[in-house]
Amino acid sequence: MKKYIATIITFGLLLNACKTDDLELSNGSGVSAETFPQTLAELQQTMNGVYSPLQSQGLYGRYLFYMYDYMGDDCQTQRGTPDLLEFINYTFTSSNNDIYLYWKNAYNGISRANFILDKEANINELEESVASQEVKDRFIGQAKFLRAYYYFLLVERFGDIPLYTTTNVSPNGLAKSPKEDVYDLIISDLTDAATKLRLKSSEEAGRATQGSANALLGKLYLYQEEYTLAKLAFDKVINSGEYSLMANYYDNFNVETENNAESVFEIQFTYDGGNAWAYADWGGQDNGHSETTFRSAEYGAFGGFHNNDPSQELLDEYEDGDSRFSDNFYVEGDVYGIGGANIVTADQVGSVSALWRKYTKTYGQDNSNYNGLSDINHRAIRYADVLLMAAEVENELNNSQTAIDYLNEVRDRVNMPNYGTDEMNTTFPVSTKAEIFSAVVHERRVELAGEQSRFPDLMRWGLIEDVLGSKFNASKNYLLPIPQGEFDTNLSLDASADQNPGY
Repeated sequence: MKKYIATIITFGLLLNACKTDDLELSNGSGVSAETFPQTLAELQQTMNGVYSPLQSQGLYGRYLFYMYDYMGDDCQTQRGTPDLLEFINYTFTSSNNDIYLYWKNAYNGISRANFILDKEANINELEESVASQEVKDRFIGQAKFLRAYYYFLLVERFGDIPLYTTTNVSPNGLAKSPKEDVYDLIISDLTDAATKLRLKSSEEAGRATQGSANALLGKLYLYQEEYTLAKLAFDKVINSGEYSLMANYYDNFNVETENNAESVFEIQFTYDGGNAWAYADWGGQDNGHSETTFRSAEYGAFGGFHNNDPSQELLDEYEDGDSRFSDNFYVEGDVYGIGGANIVTADQVGSVSALWRKYTKTYGQDNSNYNGLSDINHRAIRYADVLLMAAEVENELNNSQTAIDYLNEVRDRVNMPNYGTDEMNTTFPVSTKAEIFSAVVHERRVELAGEQSRFPDLMRWGLIEDVLGSKFNASKNYLLPIPQGEFDTNLSLDASADQNPGY
């Protein structure tokens, strides 16, 4: 099967982690929290529920991608929708519902992972006839990877946060823990997960693997500037033989080539699951189940919402002849739709000079809207990203040639001149550490455009103030506000004392 999460809707095992009084097992299916799990099917269905919040509108179903892309400098909008402008202009407050849904769904995932990890002893007591030890370890590894993933999304954006490691918590909730404690848990979870998970070649598509655990661990160490440890983690991915760049760059952004050799961790979407419109959070809810994403509609201009357009600064970053430009964007005169039946017009482009092609459905249909839904998987971690992070690490460790080699491996895929050659030395010399870093910055921007990497990159590099100017308030905008909804339900937090500075 291409997708795997649809079964959770029939299971009824849904947890809400952001409200402490909801940290209970919904037992509509008859599953007993005390005796769980009794069968491999119970364990599988419950694990599916740990993945499910990734598909939510608060995360990869909708808000995560445009929050990140708006807060960097890769995107702009021709629309005046207030919640979109709040992210572009950094005017959001703790009442912003999109931020609340991001927080809520990440904690939902953590609570579901904690439910499984609370039952680790029960899982290990299953008879070998029900599940082998390798299978049991695999489920524990997936739960730890996903808990680490959700916490990574939270701690990078909010700093100190409540740290839940079990579902057995006080009804009053938990106070904030230092972000260093959250990082320690993430490291512990990923390190253990990497020993328990399967290789990609022997795992079902879309599941966490050894490679995804090591890639995320390397990313965390890179963000913490622990370059030696990051190198060790990235080397395990690169040297595993499990991953390679797709010959066609665009194969990373359509349905037909999902879960390919370049995919390290991929969020699964399908038209076979719930209807995103049925759970659209116009009332601020985002309740229920959905396996589709609004990505194509939000970024699409041909029948879509046209909410997100590439910035001119991003478009200007591409070198002449870089085919990634045409794979990422449409310009006036391009064709789209089935068989290239339609031509991009000046009216469709509007006041910008290009529109998004990446992750839109217009390559296989004439209207990107498709009732607002898309079934294109989101490649959350792909091998090109790993190579570029590894290049950054090698440069910091003064392994300049290895860094250049990784950069050139990414460029070779799109037949671009190599760094270090006479052709490149005039515009992108790489004779110093600073010059190699500039090449990393350039390559990450053009390779990963619209993949939610530019904003966190600028943040961790300390470049965001220079790039965004006065609209970025350094006294507060390095963190998001803790949502008011959390203060309303977590009695261990006080809005006046525990809110992030400036909010």
